[in-house]
Amino acid sequence: MVGRRMNIVLITIIQRALYLYRNLLGVTQSLNSVDSRRIGPVCSCHDNQHIVTLTMASPSTYSFDIARAKLPPDTVAIVTGAAEGLGKGFAEGLLDKGAKGVCIADVNEPLGLKTAQELSDRFGRDRVIFVKCDVASAAQVEAVFAKAKERFGAINLVVNNAGLCNEKEIEQTINVNVTGVAYGTYTAIKYMSPAEGGTGGKIINIASVAGFHPFEIVPVYTASKFAVVGLTRSLMADPRLKEKGITFGALCPSLVDTRLLEKLVLRHPEGDQKKFDDNSQIMGKMDVSTIRDAFLRLVLDDSWCGKVMAVDRSQGIFDPLAQ
Repeated sequence: MVGRRMNIVLITIIQRALYLYRNLLGVTQSLNSVDSRRIGPVCSCHDNQHIVTLTMASPSTYSFDIARAKLPPDTVAIVTGAAEGLGKGFAEGLLDKGAKGVCIADVNEPLGLKTAQELSDRFGRDRVIFVKCDVASAAQVEAVFAKAKERFGAINLVVNNAGLCNEKEIEQTINVNVTGVAYGTYTAIKYMSPAEGGTGGKIINIASVAGFHPFEIVPVYTASKFAVVGLTRSLMADPRLKEKGITFGALCPSLVDTRLLEKLVLRHPEGDQKKFDDNSQIMGKMDVSTIRDAFLRLVLDDSWCGKVMAVDRSQGIFDPLAQ
C-alpha cells in the first residue's frame, strides 16, 4: 500500500514537472509525444501568440477550415460580459462570421454602449444591441433574453462569459462566476426549447484552465470555474436536451491579456502576488484574438460539439478531459 501511494505521488510530481517544462519551452508539441490521453485537433502557435496552423493527434482525413467557416444566417447570439476583453472579442468574431444579430450584455453600461456603437459602425446598426445586465440577477438575465428575442428573433447561441476574480469577495465571485452562468444557461435552455418557440441552439460557458487544474493562489476562483465545467458537462449528458437540439461547450483559456488580470484581487497579496507573477512569466499571456479564434472553432467545428476545450500558449487547443 505504501509503495502504491509513493508511486501515485511520484506520478503526480512528474506530471506537474512536465506541465511546467512544456510551458517553459513556449512552443507547441505533438500530442502523440506529450500525452496520449488528449485527442482531436490541436493548434500550433506562431510567436507564442496567434493560432495559425492545425495538426492532428493521429492520422485522419478530417479537416476544418476556420477561415472559410460561417455561421448559419439566422444565428442570434447573446454574449455576457461583452463590453470589453474576451466577451467583446467573441461578439466581434460572431459578427464577422455572419451572425444575424448579437446582444451585448454587461453590467458596465457606458463601456457596453461604446462597444455596441463600435461594432454597429463596423458590422451594421441592425445587427448589434446592448442591454445592461448584472448576471447575478435572474430578472436582469431574463430581460436580456426577452429584448434580444424581440429585436432579432429566436435565440440560438448563448455565451456565458461574464466573470471576475476577487478572492476577498467570495459571495460576489460565486454569484457572478457560478450563479450567473447557471442563470444564463437555464434561461438559454428555456428560450431554445420548443415551448418558447425555440429550435434548439448552442450554449458556450467560459471557464478557465482553473476549471480542471487547481491553483492554490486563487482557490475561490478555481472552485467557481470547476463548477462551470461541472455544470456544463452535466448538461452535456442530459438526453432530454439533446432531443431538443440544445448542445453545449466549455472554453477553458489559460492566462489572457485582459483587464481581468488587472482587476484581480488576491486574498494574501503580500506573498501570493509574487507567486502569481512568477506563474504568469512561466505560462505567458495570450492575446484576446487567440482565444477568439479558439472560441470560433468551438462554435463552428462539429468535432468539438459537446466537449471541453482548453487553450494554452504552449499547447494550443486540446481536450483536457479526454481519456
